[in-house]
Amino acid sequence: MWTVLLTSGLAFLAPSAVAPGLPALQADFAHLENAELLSRMVLTMPLLFIALSGPLVGYAVDRFGRRNVLIVSATCYGLAGVSVLVLDSLVAILVSRAILGVFLAGILTSVTALVGDYYTGDERNRVAGLQGAFMSFGTLIFVVISGLLAEIHWRVSFSLFAVTFALVPLMILSLYEPPSAASGGAGREPPPTLRQWAVIGFVCVLTFVTMIALFMIPSQTQFLLVEIGVKDPTRAGLAIGMFNFSAGFASLSFRRVRRVLSPEAIFAAIFAIGGAGFVMTGHAQDFTETMIAMAVGGFSVGMFIPNVNMSIISRASMAVRGRALGAMTTLFFLGQFSSPLYSVPIVNLTSVGFTFEVTGYWMLAIALSFAAYALVKGWRAPQSA
Repeated sequence: MWTVLLTSGLAFLAPSAVAPGLPALQADFAHLENAELLSRMVLTMPLLFIALSGPLVGYAVDRFGRRNVLIVSATCYGLAGVSVLVLDSLVAILVSRAILGVFLAGILTSVTALVGDYYTGDERNRVAGLQGAFMSFGTLIFVVISGLLAEIHWRVSFSLFAVTFALVPLMILSLYEPPSAASGGAGREPPPTLRQWAVIGFVCVLTFVTMIALFMIPSQTQFLLVEIGVKDPTRAGLAIGMFNFSAGFASLSFRRVRRVLSPEAIFAAIFAIGGAGFVMTGHAQDFTETMIAMAVGGFSVGMFIPNVNMSIISRASMAVRGRALGAMTTLFFLGQFSSPLYSVPIVNLTSVGFTFEVTGYWMLAIALSFAAYALVKGWRAPQSA
């Protein structure tokens, strides 16, 4: 369990190691044409290649085993991450970030599949909540350290990827391949029904839309702070870290919340709290107000990740779980990659603060839709949840 949870903590290292130093990186390559867009692509390039490789990775996880894919992916992920320490060309950096994205897809899909394979019932909900907490707290730790390292130089923060090498021996020693997964899961669980596949598809699309909004935190917060007169990259790291700190505590409570509320009711709460946090962020006038808004908004992603993971895992049999999670991983990171394509045009026309505000309003609209559905279907968790 500890190996699975610690590995899950690597989930958002790819953007969090870059985000605080992004303005400095942009300044170093300001002489290049389209430097603003290209520098942001250093943040988002892994996300695109996670999205592109997700279906293939999902097939590999089902075909070659979760453990094997995880070990190979973690090793290559660490190598691709630290390579930026010695790369001088922005193009070379973008290529290394693309390669890193492919192997991060392997890590996320295989480790989440192992959660579904190793655990069932209420214990599965508990581990899913812990997994979300480790993702959030891991991001918090990495982004704060990255902010401090960015004070030295933006490139130094990429040394954080070396943490991956410490986890590979734990994977080799402690993880095992579930027998039914290795044999394709035949005869153990029935395949998903058409209705279950439809729900999985809806959850994937919902994930895409949600991540367009939530990825504004690492990609736009530092620019929001500059807009209100806070130019210290360490404070940018602290603000993004506060969002993840709040998310971590929300994830820890997922098991208890899931015992009481249905998934639809949880989604209503997620979008209501997240929307309120984004509106507050848009109205923030100083660093303190930004930190308070981040603390409120963080509860959204803290509940969102375990809720979507369990929505997929509970409907996908072991034989196809890797592919279902691979599809979700694709839409998850495609949403993150698309986030600047959504936010930057609005920022250029208005401001970063207004972009957060308008995003918060449509998140609140989604919350109302889920609340209405939950009231009709029933907001309490089923007896078997």
